[in-house]
Amino acid sequence: MKRRTFVTALLPALSAGCLSSLPRATGPRGPPEAPASEPGETPEPDHLSIETFDYEGTDDDQLRAFGTVDNRSPEERTGVVRVRVTVDDEETVGTTEVTVPGDSTAEFETVVPVSFETFRRNGQLQVTVEAAGSD
Repeated sequence: MKRRTFVTALLPALSAGCLSSLPRATGPRGPPEAPASEPGETPEPDHLSIETFDYEGTDDDQLRAFGTVDNRSPEERTGVVRVRVTVDDEETVGTTEVTVPGDSTAEFETVVPVSFETFRRNGQLQVTVEAAGSD
C-alpha cells in the first residue's frame, strides 16, 4: 500500500518536470526586412518554356535539335532557344529565335555544328529558352 501511495505521489512530480521543457519557437519574430539599398521588386515570371524537344542527325552528319516552345502568357513573346551540346568536355551552343503567339506554342529548329555520330556515342544535350533581350 505504501508503494502505491509513493508511486502516485511520484508520477505527477516527474511528469511536471518533463512538461516544463517543451520546445519553444526560435527564429525571428517577424518577416525579414527588405534590403535598404534595393526596392522590393518581384521578378517577372518565365512565360516561355520548352514543351518538347528531340534531335536527329542531318545528311551531312550534324546534330539537329527541334521541338516546341510554350507561351503561358496572353501576349505574344519572343525567346531565344539555346541548345548546349557537350562532347568530351567541349561545349558547343546553337541558338535560334522563336516568336510564340499568346497562350500558344511554336516550333523551333536549330543545327549545332557537332558530329551526330560522335554526339550519339558520348554526348549530352540541354535545351533552354529565355525571353529575347535577357542575359
